[in-house]
Amino acid sequence: MKIALLTLSFPPQVGGVQTYLYEIMRRLAEVHQVTIVTPVSGQLSLHHSLHKVNVAKGNAFDFGRALRALRPDRVVVGHAHPQLLLPAALYTRNHHLTIAHGNDYLAAQRRWHRPLFNWLLAHARPLITHTWANAQRLNELGFAGARVIYPGTDPGRFTPPVVAPPFPPVLLTVGRLVSRKGIDTVLQALPLLLRRVPDLQYIIVGDGPDRPRLQTLVQTLDLQKAVSFRGEVPGAQLLAIYHQAHIFIMPVREEQQAASVEGFGIVYLEAGACGLPVIAGRSGGAVEAVRDGETGYLVEPGDPEALAQKVLTLLQNTTLRQQMGQNGRRWVETEMNWDRAAEQFSHLLGRKSP
Repeated sequence: MKIALLTLSFPPQVGGVQTYLYEIMRRLAEVHQVTIVTPVSGQLSLHHSLHKVNVAKGNAFDFGRALRALRPDRVVVGHAHPQLLLPAALYTRNHHLTIAHGNDYLAAQRRWHRPLFNWLLAHARPLITHTWANAQRLNELGFAGARVIYPGTDPGRFTPPVVAPPFPPVLLTVGRLVSRKGIDTVLQALPLLLRRVPDLQYIIVGDGPDRPRLQTLVQTLDLQKAVSFRGEVPGAQLLAIYHQAHIFIMPVREEQQAASVEGFGIVYLEAGACGLPVIAGRSGGAVEAVRDGETGYLVEPGDPEALAQKVLTLLQNTTLRQQMGQNGRRWVETEMNWDRAAEQFSHLLGRKSP
C-alpha cells in the first residue's frame, strides 16, 4: 500500500505530535511504502524506509500537487489543519484518515476559518485521537465516532538504570516550556519541599517561550541552587538524565483562554519505561497517561501544597517509589508502546469507512 502523510510537524522538530507521527510511520514503512509530505527540512534516518517529499510553502496547493504526483492509496492527515485537510479531502473524496491531537482542533474553533475547518474535519474517515477525553471533547463539538489510539514509547530505548541513583533526590521535568506544563507549580512547591529535604534538586529539560518567566520565578523564590535548566537535550543523552532522577513530575493544566490542553504526555511513558514514578496534573490527556496510585499520582492543577505532599510521600517510601516505577515499566512493555500503536493504526488504514 502507498501511504502519504501530510504534516506541518515532523522531526527533526521536537514535540509530542512529531514523535507520534514519526514512530508510527516508521513502523508502517516496514510493510508499506510511506512518504512524508512536509515543509519541514532535515534528513530522515537512513535506518528506516521512509520517503520524504518537501513542499516549499506548506500550503494546500503544494500539498495537493504532491498528492497528484504521488498517487497514494491512502492519505493520512497528521494533525487537524485546514492546509492539510483541504487537499486530502479533494484528493480522496473524504476517505482520508485524520489525527486530531487537541490543541489543533481547539485552536481552530477560535479562527475565522472555523466553518470550513469543522466541515472538513467532520468528513475525515476515520478520525483518530489520542485519548477518550479527547474523543469526548470532539463529540461535544459535533465530531462523533473518533477512534482512540494511545501513544506509546520504546521500551528498548527507554530502560531503567542498572543501579538506582543515589540521593540527594532529583525531580525531573522533560517537555516544551509552555505555561500549561505546570512547571511554575513545581517551583512554587519547592520551598515547601526544601524545608524537609534541603538537598533536593530539580532538573528541567526543554525550551520554549515560558522559560524567561520560569527563570524569573526561580530568582524570586531564591531557588537558584536547587533548579537546573538544561535546555534541549539530544535524544542520545536523554536516557542518562532520566537515570539521574527519582521522580518525574509535570503537573499539567488546561488553559481555556489560550485553547491549550495537554493532549497526552508521551514523556510520562518514557519516565515509566525508565522505572520512575510520575506525578501529573489531573487535566487533559495526562489523566490517561498515568494510572493514579499505580504508576504514579494525579494531582489537582495549580496546587503546590498537594503536589509537595505527593513528592514527600514518594521520597519517604523507597518501596512505594520502586513499585510504582516497576508498574510503569510493565505497562509500557505490555501495552503502552509504539508497536501496539502502529498495529492499531495499520488496522484502521486497511479499512475504508463509508
